[in-house]
Amino acid sequence: MKNILVVDDELDILETIVDSLEIEFGDEVAIDKASNGNEALELFGGDKSYDLIVTDLNMPDMDGLELTQNIKKLQVETPIIVFTGHGDIEEKEKLTALGVVAMIKKPYVEDLIDEIANTIR
Repeated sequence: MKNILVVDDELDILETIVDSLEIEFGDEVAIDKASNGNEALELFGGDKSYDLIVTDLNMPDMDGLELTQNIKKLQVETPIIVFTGHGDIEEKEKLTALGVVAMIKKPYVEDLIDEIANTIR
């Protein structure tokens, strides 16, 4: 079973991603969700380890870039997929340097689900 953490401050997108992954993988995945970077970092630092992190880039308080930096300090090998409605080149370069697996443009949730599925496989 793969443990996945999905992070997005837009609850409808968060639920869509989680529901889609549960339909796609059923019992093969256990999914936790967080509505902001601080909550995600708290879950990540807990007892459970994650095989994949999927996070929005633009969130209040702690954005996806900062969350990625913090996660990589704790566990370098954890794959991370970042999605965004914006496409800041500078942030993309920083995320790539951190080892982000993929950066997907919103609102294409289907593309995001496909990328997550490929990463899980």
